[in-house]
Amino acid sequence: MKTAADQPTPSNGEPPLPVWHAAPANVLPGIAPIALVLGRSASTVVTLSVVRAFASGLSLTLTTHVRGPVQRGDLFAEISDGPYEHAQDEEWEAGRFRWGLELADGRRVSNLDAPTWDERAADPDWLPPAPVLTAGGGSGSESWVEQEYWLWPLPPAGRLRLTCQWLDQGIDASAHDLDAEPFLQAAARAQPLWPAA
Repeated sequence: MKTAADQPTPSNGEPPLPVWHAAPANVLPGIAPIALVLGRSASTVVTLSVVRAFASGLSLTLTTHVRGPVQRGDLFAEISDGPYEHAQDEEWEAGRFRWGLELADGRRVSNLDAPTWDERAADPDWLPPAPVLTAGGGSGSESWVEQEYWLWPLPPAGRLRLTCQWLDQGIDASAHDLDAEPFLQAAARAQPLWPAA
């Protein structure tokens, strides 16, 4: 399993981010082509449009399109905000956008899980005890948002189940079973931008 020591040092001399926190900055990912509708209603469509694979995990890009305003008023905040922005109680979660993954070994992770960095130990090689799904960069407008998420670790071989629910926007819970093999093959194609001498 990859640790923080396996992350290449950024060219600016800053220490690398923990391997579980974000995709490595100095690696060209392998690309796994995908176009999957995760959830759909009369007003909203959520798709998985890009998967970039690394030895340490997957960068997954969700694209969300809406017709009309979202119930909570801010599409970008609804998609990108994790529980670190809110009280994390049942009232906050009710009806909110939720998506996640179940790995072949039964471990699960969602965008509403408590943030991992609250548990982080002082040891730079500390690794979370469970998978991590972290929101990264994004862009969009009032009618669409493209949001990148980092999944750590790289899923094991077997079934990879993706789930999506957004009751406020009329999207009932759905699940999509994929084979992890194309993502593992893409991860094997990832390469460092500056190979070690």
